[in-house]
Amino acid sequence: MKTQAKWFIMVFIASLGVGGCQGTGQTVNFNPHAFPSTMKAPTNHNEDLTILVEPFQDKRTQKSRLGSRTHFWGGATHFNAWNGNLGDGMADLALEYLQQEKWQAYRAKTSETAEGSAPADVTLTGDILVLETNAKSGFGFTDIEVKMRVAFEAKNAADGSTVRMVLGANGTNSVVTFNPKDVEELTNHVAKDLFNQLFQDLTVKDQAFHLKSEKL
Repeated sequence: MKTQAKWFIMVFIASLGVGGCQGTGQTVNFNPHAFPSTMKAPTNHNEDLTILVEPFQDKRTQKSRLGSRTHFWGGATHFNAWNGNLGDGMADLALEYLQQEKWQAYRAKTSETAEGSAPADVTLTGDILVLETNAKSGFGFTDIEVKMRVAFEAKNAADGSTVRMVLGANGTNSVVTFNPKDVEELTNHVAKDLFNQLFQDLTVKDQAFHLKSEKL
């Protein structure tokens, strides 16, 4: 009887685990943000340069979600960001990063357009090629992976030139007790890496962006 009682308790506990760890098929929405830099903004960038950030274009083949978390006992929980409006979300993320780095950046507003305000020195946009967030849960752990790949485009008003770059950033993390915030936090870090890459490769001359590899 004693052995049977233990067996019954173990089965009961296992059944609770199955019920608690199965995926429900629900979608968790994130609002990623650019993490503040731990370093001071570079003093050699042109503080007079104005940057207009336009909505990005979502060019992913799978547009319904960012990814999913597969659960140890079966089922899945799905992930999305900015309520599915990734174009505006990535533009807001870029704007947040630029302003943290002390650039004069802004998003377009209808009222500003109507008033015929002076055009920005640079118009920044991009195509979202990859934006994936996935997690896989095992017994006592969850592995998280985030991937980003964006084709950036910076149009210079001064000479009509356009700078294009395709950049990517990835990140992984493993946690014992999973929380959806873990996915959002990793996404924030990967986005920060992506924009850091962009501005490591750019320089300003004559009120315009240029690639550092170009002979100016």
